[in-house]
Formats: sequence, C-alpha cells, structure tokens
Amino acid sequence: MIIRLSKEYDDIAAIHDALYTYNLSKTGEDRIDVHAKHEAEAEAMLACDESGKAHGGIAFHWQNDPRRVFLDYFFLDDTLRGGGNGKYIFEQFLARVKAAGAVRVDLTTNTFQAPGFYQKMGFRIVAGEPNPVRLVPENIHYTMQKEF
Repeated sequence: MIIRLSKEYDDIAAIHDALYTYNLSKTGEDRIDVHAKHEAEAEAMLACDESGKAHGGIAFHWQNDPRRVFLDYFFLDDTLRGGGNGKYIFEQFLARVKAAGAVRVDLTTNTFQAPGFYQKMGFRIVAGEPNPVRLVPENIHYTMQKEF
C-alpha cells in the first residue's frame, strides 16, 4: 500500500462516499443525498495500490484552540482489509498529525464501525449515547479522543 496525501475535496468526498455506502450496508438505513463537509484545513491520506488507484483512506481537518485534528472519515475497501493495512495507515496518520503539532485527535464512531480498533490505537471513549439504527438497534454512537 502506498499513502498519498491530498487536500482535494474530491479525494475527501470519495472516502466519505465509500464509508457512507458501507454504513448503509450495516444499518439498513435508506440512502439520502449527503455529501462530505467542506472543512477548512481539510486533508486526506489515501491508501493506494501500486497503480496509484485509491482504495480508501483517512480524511480529517485541523481545529484550533488547542491545535488538534478531527478525524472525519476512515475507510478501507476489501482489497486492503486484513494484513495490518488499517493499522499501518492509521499509525502513519497519527505520526503525521503529531509531528505537525496536534495535541489531540478527536473522532466519532458507532458500535457497527470500529470502536475496538480505535481503542487499540490508543483512543479512549469520552462519551457514548444510544443511536439505534434499523439493523443495529443496540448501536451506540461514541466520541473518542487520543491525546499526545
């Protein structure tokens, strides 16, 4: 896997759209017309194959006071799942934002997504509230943080 950095909205939107499609498959919710947010200081780390084709990645944006990062979207398609690729790109992401001055990373996730993965990466749950969805009535929506 090759990691390519981007500030292009289309790259951020591609990660959003792939994650949204995945979420619909897990929740049974109906598709509505939603788009990735246009955030100031938004970036993406794309997970690419040898040909340069992106198969997901991490999209995030910077926040201030204190200088921190909000992880907007993280998705890898099936071609890159397993074998440690998720951990690898996430470690690269954490190293990059820490070196660039982030004191914390914030994110939200759901029971059907990856709270266990984020905990293994050093995040702690700071809040959780029930958020039932059709196929996961016991779903909890978590807010998580990792401080450097």
